[in-house]
This record gives sequence, structure tokens and C-alpha cells, in this order.
Amino acid sequence: MTTCTPTRFHVVLLGCSLAVASCLVMPASRSEVAQQCSFDLPETLGSWRQLEQLKLQESELKILHASDHWQRVYQRCDTKEIMVVTLIAGPSGRLASHQPEVCYARNEFCSHSDAVRWTVPGRDDKFRFQTLEPRQIERPAMTIAYAWHDGDCWRAPRVPKIQLARYPALQRLQISMRHPSGMARDAQNAMQRFVQLTVDITDELHLRTTSLPTPIPTSR
Repeated sequence: MTTCTPTRFHVVLLGCSLAVASCLVMPASRSEVAQQCSFDLPETLGSWRQLEQLKLQESELKILHASDHWQRVYQRCDTKEIMVVTLIAGPSGRLASHQPEVCYARNEFCSHSDAVRWTVPGRDDKFRFQTLEPRQIERPAMTIAYAWHDGDCWRAPRVPKIQLARYPALQRLQISMRHPSGMARDAQNAMQRFVQLTVDITDELHLRTTSLPTPIPTSR
């Protein structure tokens, strides 16, 4: 009976096979994390009143592997400005790698400004703001603000796919506002006030951050 001595090639091949298998297993295990949205917003938020309750399309939810979400439309009583607020919960992989500004129709918007990171006054929460310019000059521009909640606070890292990778589940808050081109600064100021109201109300609603899974320890 002959015995086969493993060669260096066989060892390398086995190692590659195990690596591929581990890559296939990891997304499946993370996709089992069923995170729920930990808060909702009231019908009245400061001088803003809720107009509609909407849902995202199933195709969008599938791309993000979302396990829960809601979408609300608010209008300011005096200026009639409109804000669209979306909260999405799910495994961190897809939710962190798909940044909101790339999800809008490319046939509607042709460019976007550099993202600006903003810290909510008196808090550790950070959001990113970005303005998308329309392809047709008569169409409105759009400014969006977004951040991810990791169980501790709202974060807006430069490279979320990497910097938030150790969290099995996240919640992404996204706020958008359409406005005339050239009015991005005014829109951003209005949105900052709205973000402040939103994060303050989450404290009053007792944000259930303890329901988030414990972060996966990073290897040293």
C-alpha cells in the first residue's frame, strides 16, 4: 500500500480551500442577526409635523439585507420644508458598505459635494452631510445627512465598511431634503436642527441600545 506524502502544493491548496469556506460561512452567520429598529419618531417633532409613513421597496431592502426599517415624511409648519427620515436595521456588512449618496438615481443627479462631518452639539454623535446636484438645472438639489448607530452612539466614519466591520448589526439613520441649487448651506442648517431634535427624542424614547449584539473582538 502506497502512502501519499502531502506536498507544499497540497498544503497551499488546502489552505486556500479553508479560506474560501470561511469567507462563505461568515456572511451567512452575520445575516442571521435580526436587528430591529430601536425607536420611532412621534407625529410632531418640534415645529415639524409628520405627513406620511412610507416603506422602502423590497428590492432596496434585499440589497441591504435589512431586517427592519421605517420611513417618515415631515413638513415644517411655517416654511413648508420637507424632510424624509429613514431608519434601517440589519447586519453591518451591507448596511455599512452601501453609503446613501450612491443609492440615488444617477440619471437625476450628476455630482455631489465633498461630505462634511458634523458633531451634534453637546453629544458624541456624528453625522455626514452631502449635497447632490441635479442633472437638469430646473430640478431641485438634494442634501442628505446620515449616520450609523453601533449600540453606543451615532457614528459617521470616513470608511464605514472597514471602521464599523466589527459590529454584527447596525442601524442607519438617513435624512434627506430637496431644495433649490445654491441653497445647500440653508438646507444643511435646517437639517442640523432636525438631526438635533431626532437624537434628543431618542433619549426620551429610551433608545434600546442594549439590544445590539456585542461587537466581535478584533484580532491583534
